[in-house]
Amino acid sequence: MKKQEMEMDEQSIVTVLKEMLGQDIKTQQFMETEKEALQKRDLLLEQIAQRIENLKVVTPKPDLSEVIAAINNGYEKITAAIEKRPKPIERFWRIYLFPENNVREYYRMVFGRFFFWGLIFTIVIYIGGFINKGIDAYQANQYNKEGNASIAAWNEIYAQSGKSQRQKMSNALTKAKHDQQ
Repeated sequence: MKKQEMEMDEQSIVTVLKEMLGQDIKTQQFMETEKEALQKRDLLLEQIAQRIENLKVVTPKPDLSEVIAAINNGYEKITAAIEKRPKPIERFWRIYLFPENNVREYYRMVFGRFFFWGLIFTIVIYIGGFINKGIDAYQANQYNKEGNASIAAWNEIYAQSGKSQRQKMSNALTKAKHDQQ
């Protein structure tokens, strides 16, 4: 059995070697074709490099007439401004209540607030007057209550007293009225 196995092994080795030899031949052929392609590419690159070296770019001279005209125009304006000389500075003394811009909006805002607070102030003054009159009326009422009690007591004593007492009370009343005037 060993002999047969050996034969098979030899057969398989021969087959493997043949396949490897075939692969080696194919690899050699591939390498040769790649070498030729590489040489072609190198030749092409050398030709392109020579073309680039031999290439001369011819550009037309730029037309700077517009730029020169603009510079000359600006120069003339500057020299004209220098020759004019600056005008003397005029000083104005003004007091602005509002900025020069958006004057209408500032007037509307300020005078709107002024009208509102003026109205509030007027209402407060008016209510203060009512409160003052109310306090005066309350004090007069309290004074009248005390005076009414005194008058009621005077009338009661006058009604209960005798003739000589009434005479003295009448004299005291006329004397008090005369002292008040």
